[in-house]
Amino acid sequence: MSTVRKPSPAQLAARYRRLDQAMHAVFRDVVAHCEDIREQAEQRLGSADEDLVVTDSEYGKALDLFGEAFDIKTRIQQFRTTWIGDN
Repeated sequence: MSTVRKPSPAQLAARYRRLDQAMHAVFRDVVAHCEDIREQAEQRLGSADEDLVVTDSEYGKALDLFGEAFDIKTRIQQFRTTWIGDN
């Protein structure tokens, strides 16, 4: 029977740091995507009025994606802080 080797705390910390770095990269991409969609909505609507632009369906979808990515990013940061005591 083979034994499963448990990662050391340092290995786990490094693994979660890499996860956090990857999540930050994804989050930056999502923010850039939302910016592009917002600009396209402004051009379509002929206005930069935030109250009008936020009603655009494509921009609404982009904002939903932003919210989901932000929630995941927050969870990863909370997990790192509470589980491995890493900031």
